Amino acid sequence: MLIWIFMVLDILTLVTISLAQFSSIFPIQLMLFSIFYLLLKGIMFFGEPMSIIDILVAFYIFLMILGINITLIYLVILFWFLYKLIFVLVGEV
Repeated sequence: MLIWIFMVLDILTLVTISLAQFSSIFPIQLMLFSIFYLLLKGIMFFGEPMSIIDILVAFYIFLMILGINITLIYLVILFWFLYKLIFVLVGEV
């Protein structure tokens, strides 16, 4: 059950990052929520490689709030989240 909650929140984070990357109007509240969520998840599971990447993604979202958008980093994050989502879906089958 917890894995499905994380999956939904990861999808929300991915949508938020995508909106911020490609739109001049970005959802600041969703971005702050995503930072909080990723940092909390990263601290909860600290020591795992995925948690460290979640913390780095939270840092990138903070940079996006400051106006720094780097397409290459966005693409890496996009593929990372898609990998995690596919891994969860395939693992549940």
